[in-house]
Amino acid sequence: MINMMRADLYRMSKSKGMLFFWLFTAFMYFISIAYQQWGGISLGATPEFPESTKTDIGQIAMNFTFYFLLIIPVFCVITSEFSEHTWKNTISSSVSKRLYFTSKFLFSLVYATISFALANFIYYIANRLVNGSTYSSSPADFTKAFFIQFPIFIAIVSAFTMLAFLLRKGALYNAVTISMPIVCSMMVQVFMSINSEKEFFQKIRDFGEKSLSYGVEMMSAKIVLDPSDSYRNNCYIICIVVTVFSFAIGYFSFLKRELD
Repeated sequence: MINMMRADLYRMSKSKGMLFFWLFTAFMYFISIAYQQWGGISLGATPEFPESTKTDIGQIAMNFTFYFLLIIPVFCVITSEFSEHTWKNTISSSVSKRLYFTSKFLFSLVYATISFALANFIYYIANRLVNGSTYSSSPADFTKAFFIQFPIFIAIVSAFTMLAFLLRKGALYNAVTISMPIVCSMMVQVFMSINSEKEFFQKIRDFGEKSLSYGVEMMSAKIVLDPSDSYRNNCYIICIVVTVFSFAIGYFSFLKRELD
């Protein structure tokens, strides 16, 4: 497993995809620091920000952008090997399918989340050096906000890893992961727009309203902006379920499929 991870680490250091990851992240953070405002990709589901929100905390709340960026490391670690058919060369008497899956899952999760953490803390340091305490919170407050949100991105990367093993093809993996939050957001908006007195349609509308609070974009923002204890606990339960099921579904589906 260690040798596989070393090989993956070397390949990631040469990856053009990860170069794009860091260049886009640097550009996004440069804009935030230069204009002293938070920003990023949004589908319009973010909650209202309190007036007292510091720029760096607001930027953490906008970390939904990393949903799309974290597609890249999982693609580079797993999907690229399926696309190039090199994964079959790794499976041998010394490297079983169980070991292969476990190594890839763990490496993808660790590499992606460490990259995510490094990006956020480098931004914090740069923003504090340039803009001072007026536009940055204390190190303790920033760290607390980041780690409150962190389980959400563990679940996201786990789901990406599962999809990489299920879908295998690069174009299909990219299409599904990129479109998933957009499609879900559209469905929720349709549910919420239903206007009918019939009990069945009222339940659908109520489901849409509840689902809006637990979409990836809303969760990643709301959990940072002083959520209730019950909401935070519900988010963590969702994250645990997604992480465990992602590992289990990816593991058993990979073991049952033949080498092709």
